[in-house]
Amino acid sequence: MDRQTLTPGRLYARLSAELRRLRTRHCGNCRMPMVQLTHRASPEACNWAVEESAPLCERCGPLVAALVEDAATQFDLRDPVSVPHFPRSARNTGSCARR
Repeated sequence: MDRQTLTPGRLYARLSAELRRLRTRHCGNCRMPMVQLTHRASPEACNWAVEESAPLCERCGPLVAALVEDAATQFDLRDPVSVPHFPRSARNTGSCARR
């Protein structure tokens, strides 16, 4: 499946808007973790991940993971100025989900 290519800012904006739409009123402090360009863990994997150090509450953590997993099947990043890093997921599972 071909993925749509977005800039990091556009992907982050989409994910952030979806998180704001889906989260319940219980939480006003959690924010979408930043999107980071990565090397592909496998030919089928996406080329991005979200930062792992973003604090999320127990309700928002699974929601963010589901949003990222869905977006990983739809989008790749196009960022000519960033240097991709090796995601932790490349060493473990090969997925683009939150590490």
